[in-house]
Formats: sequence, structure tokens, C-alpha cells
Amino acid sequence: MNIAGINGGIIASGSGTDANAVMTAYNIGFIPELADLRLISTRVGAGCLVKAENQKIQSSVIECRNKQEVPDFNRRLHHYIKEHHIELIILAGCVWELYPIEGVLMINIHPADTHKHGGRHMYGLKVHERVLSDIMDSIYREIKNPEDDFETCVTIHEVGFPIDQGPIILKAPVKIPRDIITGLHRGSLILKDASEKLQKHILEYEWILLPAGVRAAARKIMDERRQDE
Repeated sequence: MNIAGINGGIIASGSGTDANAVMTAYNIGFIPELADLRLISTRVGAGCLVKAENQKIQSSVIECRNKQEVPDFNRRLHHYIKEHHIELIILAGCVWELYPIEGVLMINIHPADTHKHGGRHMYGLKVHERVLSDIMDSIYREIKNPEDDFETCVTIHEVGFPIDQGPIILKAPVKIPRDIITGLHRGSLILKDASEKLQKHILEYEWILLPAGVRAAARKIMDERRQDE
């Protein structure tokens, strides 16, 4: 292990757009705290593997196909992490629950406020549907007006229990496009379509914030390492 830097691992299950943002930042030197970065896919043939190959990032598959395989998946993942001296894990669209590993900091990205719209079952479109439903409720009760500005946020946080309630590393507000709110209010958009539009809008902010969150997490590990010397 390189004592001057951190070995990092990205765990993804799907297309890997968030993972790609981290790999790009790493390759252009934006995350100098990382001595090594590799990608772990939980699914054979996932798009994240193609992106890793294009980025010339080493990748592996530790497959997990269902909830019954989660304990064995975590056992194999634990072995891989220890074998490659990984100290920082970045969850970037991983759909399975990870068990804590001593000496390893795990971080996750959430496309909303983790305290208001986080927790078990809050992933994918469900998060954005809850955000927009709460806004529509505030308009229905005349607490807010449809013409008001509304925000959600992107949160980078440490992985822990309860789910999504770990310490926050970085958090950035994101203004919700007004046409999404007015479309819902007037009935020209259904909740699913509005949530998909919001998800697409938020993704661009995730790609900006996640590499910065990785830097902050890596620096935290390095600071703790110096204190132990």
C-alpha cells in the first residue's frame, strides 16, 4: 500500500454515470489523495464495466443477483478489499446493502436531503417522487405557491446505520426547474414523468459533487492516519 495516498474502490451495479465522474476526476488528477482506484461491479455486463475499460481503470465483478446472496457477496467483497488494501469505498449506484468493514470508510451519494428523504427503500425514482409529493402537498395546503422557488439537494455521506443517516461529508442545494413544479400543479405532468425529469436534472450535480466528496473523504482518512503515527 502506498503510504502517501489512499487506495479507493468504486462499487456500482448499473450504467455507472456517477462512477464515471469519479474515474474521470481521478484520471485528470483532480483527486491526488488517491494512489489507486478500481471499480467493482455487482453485475456481469453492467455498463459501469465498459466505462471503466474506457477510462483504463482496473475492474472486477463480484456478482450479487438477489437478497439471498447478500451475505456471501459481502464476504467476497470483504476479502477483495483486504487483498487490495482498499481504505475508501465509494458507492455509486450499488443496489445491495454493504456490511461495515473495520478500517474502511464507505461513502454514498444521495440525490436529496438524507434526513427528510432518506432511509430504507429511498433510492432511484422513489426519492424524487417523495420530494415532489411533499412539495405538491405544501402547495395543496397553501403553505407554498406554485410560483415559489423550490430546492432539493445532493448529499455525500458516510455509510452507516440507520441507512442514509451517516455523517454528512458534503451537501449542496439544487434548485428544481420551475416547469417541473408547474407541470405537476397544472396536471400536464404525472408524478413519474416529473420525477424522471428531476432525476436527470440532479444527475449533473451529482457528477460535480461526488469527486469533491471523494477528495474530502480521502483527506479525512489521511488526517486520521497522521494522528495515529
